[in-house]
Amino acid sequence: MKRNWLIIAVVVLVALLGGLIIKNKFFSRPGMGALQISSTPKANVFIDGEQKGVTPFFSDKIESGEHTIKLVPETTTDSLVSWESKVNLTPGIITAINRNLAKTESESSGEILSLEKIASRNTASLAVVSIPDQAVVKINNEPGGFAPVLKDDLTPGDYQVVISSPGFEERTITAQTVAGYKLTVSVKLAQSIEGIVEATPSGELDEEEEDEEEEEEEASPSPSPSPESSPKASPSPIDEPYVRIKETSTGWLRVRDEPSTEGEELAKVDVGEVFPYLDEQKSGWYKIEYEEDEEGWVSGVYCELVE
Repeated sequence: MKRNWLIIAVVVLVALLGGLIIKNKFFSRPGMGALQISSTPKANVFIDGEQKGVTPFFSDKIESGEHTIKLVPETTTDSLVSWESKVNLTPGIITAINRNLAKTESESSGEILSLEKIASRNTASLAVVSIPDQAVVKINNEPGGFAPVLKDDLTPGDYQVVISSPGFEERTITAQTVAGYKLTVSVKLAQSIEGIVEATPSGELDEEEEDEEEEEEEASPSPSPSPESSPKASPSPIDEPYVRIKETSTGWLRVRDEPSTEGEELAKVDVGEVFPYLDEQKSGWYKIEYEEDEEGWVSGVYCELVE
């Protein structure tokens, strides 16, 4: 029988900056949907509560409509968490799932790719949805906005999509859009230990610095931090809106000259302090007045805006 399916094939390119390649082939099974699943590490595949196989998994004999997909890691030694989600399968279309399973859901990552028909037969559309919301999207190295993002009237072909957010591991996906279809890429970013340290306390001390700090604490039970390294907010109440520094692993947070972990460090502020709010970026950074007439940016992952 001649096959008329439109396939999305998923290939992991690298471990941390996961990538996907979408390819088109045609084969047939009227009224059915299809599902392709890959995972790291290998996992048992359950569809609507029934075990159907292990990853890498492919089936073109699944009724179209909504299904509950669950991946249970085969390994029992690493205490990895399972993943579960509802997926809507479209007749004649393969939905692709790729997951990196980890010890916690916050450290897990992956993407779901699906196609749906659009009115235009000559152009394509690309939609990007992210967890966390408002992740920064770049398409072919050009700013694409903050997720969710929808790009219409695209020329069919390969597009590189980079999704990033402070405190999370960046993911890069190479996808081939198809004329007459909207490709939806739903991405779950993994919370990054290194990223959290950088985005919240903005850089954990290395072992040598920690040892030096411990020695200083032992020598002086109540050290007085210098104003330059740890500026203090005024003890008197400040007007709303203001930014409060939340708990961090180091007890402080870096202030930078731009809303990015690559920005130059201006100072450190302590957990629990509050500072006048000046501005914010959708990427998750707050601009504060950390000293009189001195302004800088702090990551919103470990700050809260009080209005």
